[in-house]
Amino acid sequence: MEKRVILAIALSILIVLLFQYIAPKPSNPPPITKMGKETSRLPLTKETDTAAYKPSKFLAEEKHLEIQTDKYILTFSNVGGSIKKILLKDYKEHDSNEPLELVQIKNPEDYIFNIYTQPDTLSLNSSLYDLEKKDDVIIYSTQADGLEIKKKYILHNYRHSIELQLFIKNISGAPKEFNYNIIGGAGVKEIHEQDKRFVEVTTKINGKILGFNRPKGARIINLGTVSWTALKNKYFSIILKPFVNTRNQFYGLNEDGYLVMGVGTEAVTIEPNSLIENRFILYAGPSQISTLKEFGYEVEESVNYGFFGGISKILISCLRLFYTIVHSWGISIILLSIFLNIILFPLTIKSFRSMQKMQELHPQMEKLKSQYKDNPQKLNKEIMELYKKYNINPFSGCLPMLLQMPIFIALYQALMKSIELRSTKFLWIKDLSSPDAVRIPLSLPIIGSNINILPIVMVIAMVIQQKISTKSMGGAVTEEQKQQQKMMLILMPIMFGFIFYNMPSGLVFYWVVNTVLTIVEQAAILKKA
Repeated sequence: MEKRVILAIALSILIVLLFQYIAPKPSNPPPITKMGKETSRLPLTKETDTAAYKPSKFLAEEKHLEIQTDKYILTFSNVGGSIKKILLKDYKEHDSNEPLELVQIKNPEDYIFNIYTQPDTLSLNSSLYDLEKKDDVIIYSTQADGLEIKKKYILHNYRHSIELQLFIKNISGAPKEFNYNIIGGAGVKEIHEQDKRFVEVTTKINGKILGFNRPKGARIINLGTVSWTALKNKYFSIILKPFVNTRNQFYGLNEDGYLVMGVGTEAVTIEPNSLIENRFILYAGPSQISTLKEFGYEVEESVNYGFFGGISKILISCLRLFYTIVHSWGISIILLSIFLNIILFPLTIKSFRSMQKMQELHPQMEKLKSQYKDNPQKLNKEIMELYKKYNINPFSGCLPMLLQMPIFIALYQALMKSIELRSTKFLWIKDLSSPDAVRIPLSLPIIGSNINILPIVMVIAMVIQQKISTKSMGGAVTEEQKQQQKMMLILMPIMFGFIFYNMPSGLVFYWVVNTVLTIVEQAAILKKA
């Protein structure tokens, strides 16, 4: 019975991993979002229309301005007076030493901090703005329909932030009602196909954090007061913090299939010769809780590690603590595995002792099965009495596996999204955040010209572990159970190898170390017994 329970738990882990690995496809969920009693469904505007993009008539006159801070290389455009490109100087591209390209937007109407009215009668997002530059302050301005629009950008040299002060002045002789949408993020992508499921939008609105539904056919509108809204990929975030009364947050897919997000402001009446000022701050950088806390405004809440997020944060803290001691993320993973095994070791001992007691009772249990083979209810009752008499909990052997399941899932989430492992080398592994692809001199079917070594080592280690586990059962198994064990000996390692093959090498490395430690523990316990 115990083996069946363990098999069920193992399969549950695989199902969870498969669900997280396969489920978030780029073209699912509903194109509407409900907020309280209100439901909002709007057709795609020009910024997210699925029709082929038609270049603006001003595109030939587009002029760029490149500005560098300690954190960024920013490319501004006079089309919409907005941001076209963001490079992060602290991070490098995977295949070069060039600064990481976080944002690269093709459609000018999707440029960050572009604004437009709805209906779009002023063409503020496709107009050419005049540029004025003073030290670290950049000002873009234009006029339309009796309104003067000024965008004043303030760059903070040492911080992951870009501040926009937006001035709208009524230069006509009559009051004007004005509201607008502002683009807060676009152009974020993932190179690797398996990582595209991490590109998503989250927001804190009306005091609640909303999950992500991938739009299909219509942009999703969330009505209410927006605290912040974030566009994220696996390791990085673009977060817009508005300091203005908002009516909604929105996101949708542009013509290239990339997400575009932003907020809509409440309408205000601007009297003649009057001026209103709206303020926004943009964060563009790593999805790292410590860095996000430094930025402020509770944007660290945008980092989500799933149901076992609390455990994930503890494990990441432990990993960072080990790193401060050994200055190697690979060795830190080994230390974390040892640490977790030490914590769970008392339960492992208890599990083994329970299995020993079960083995000692095996002759009596076989006798009862023979005696009550035609009376299953009586048989179960007698077996339970036997367990009670010798103080045996038949499920205690499952405790280590039951406790390891949430720890493993939490660690899976933590290592999958830990930017510390990005581009980190260890032994032959070039990047702990990617599979440990080793080039081979020929191209094989399915796997190609690279082979991942760690998953193969993991399969071998799991086979050895399964053999030792089978020995620990001794004679306390029937012939039928022996056949089941043989199936598990082959089936489970192959299934785990298949699931783990394209996972980040840091996660596979942890599982290999954990399996080796388990082998050592089981061998030591068996020798002592």
